[in-house]
Amino acid sequence: MSTTSSFIVKDVTTHFNEFEEEFFNLYRSLYGDIDQLRFKERLYRHANPLVLLAFSEERLVGFKIGYEAEPYRYYSWAGGVHPEFQKHGIGRKLMDTQLEWVKAQGFHSIRTKARNTNKGVIILNLLCGYDIMGAYTEDGAPRIMMEKQLHD
Repeated sequence: MSTTSSFIVKDVTTHFNEFEEEFFNLYRSLYGDIDQLRFKERLYRHANPLVLLAFSEERLVGFKIGYEAEPYRYYSWAGGVHPEFQKHGIGRKLMDTQLEWVKAQGFHSIRTKARNTNKGVIILNLLCGYDIMGAYTEDGAPRIMMEKQLHD
């Protein structure tokens, strides 16, 4: 758990079920409808899941979720910050906390993707040292694949 001014980031991986309703409400407000069962199945069928949630007081305001994609490579799968709380360092703190954990677990790289329309996420990833690996189309929308090598 880490604290920065007016928000706190918590690792809730082992008790995510306590926050599911709040999480899925926030997710839907950012990205639209979601199949909750399919989401949880995907998260927990992979090794080394990590669920980080950011709270401002008691309100859930952000999240960063990932899992082991293959040996030595982590996949940063889902993340977001409530629009009222964007541009306050919450996304960066979630990303930094995830990166610290991923490094501590011995992974060599971390990969992520973003919709081309999500410029803020792409810029944050680039500022955090991710490299663009390529672009592709998924569900008719362009996506950007990025990866960060984890060297000490």
